[in-house]
Amino acid sequence: MLQLRIDIVNKKQYEESDVYKEIKILIPRDFQELQKDFQYLDLNYNNLSIQDTHIIDCEFIDKEDPEFSSELSSEINNLIDKASDSGYTTPLQDIIKFYGVVRNFENEDKRKLLAILESNRTNINTLKNAIIYSQNIDCFELIEVDDKEELARYLVHNGEIDYDDLMDYADMERLGKDYARDKNMKETQQGFLSQNCDFKYNYIQEEEDEFE
Repeated sequence: MLQLRIDIVNKKQYEESDVYKEIKILIPRDFQELQKDFQYLDLNYNNLSIQDTHIIDCEFIDKEDPEFSSELSSEINNLIDKASDSGYTTPLQDIIKFYGVVRNFENEDKRKLLAILESNRTNINTLKNAIIYSQNIDCFELIEVDDKEELARYLVHNGEIDYDDLMDYADMERLGKDYARDKNMKETQQGFLSQNCDFKYNYIQEEEDEFE
């Protein structure tokens, strides 16, 4: 199960003074414990507004997939920092909403989410943007290959490339050369000649009167 550890502050205190209250909270968390946590921050958990809190740092924890949780934590923290540099704070409500969307993602959607966050860094400037993308995860398709050559092979093997299109991209001269070499073909003025069976070395003597 995906967990979320957040480092949260009272936004007003954080913005107005160098002295502010800060607490780390592990989500999911018991409701009564959350009430106590926010009392410590001088906030009422039952009556929070988006102007009351700011997330300084977050960590996603997935013991079954530590690579995913590490990469997701990095992406979201970079996003929090980017928003902060632009004058926007990240409230509790946004991180909880995002967590609620991604917490039950299967492996395919986890990889897809990381790809979306990486490829859309110029478009995703706040966590609100990330929430919208994560809610529309089914609008994206991810082909999990390592490079463009492997992508091409995947497309060919899965029938995604039309025959004529493949011919335009293929190195046909190299293909013909390699095939002729492998099949021991000889290039002649009439075409490429290959031998496909063994000779029979017995000479057949014809009857002399056959040609008389």
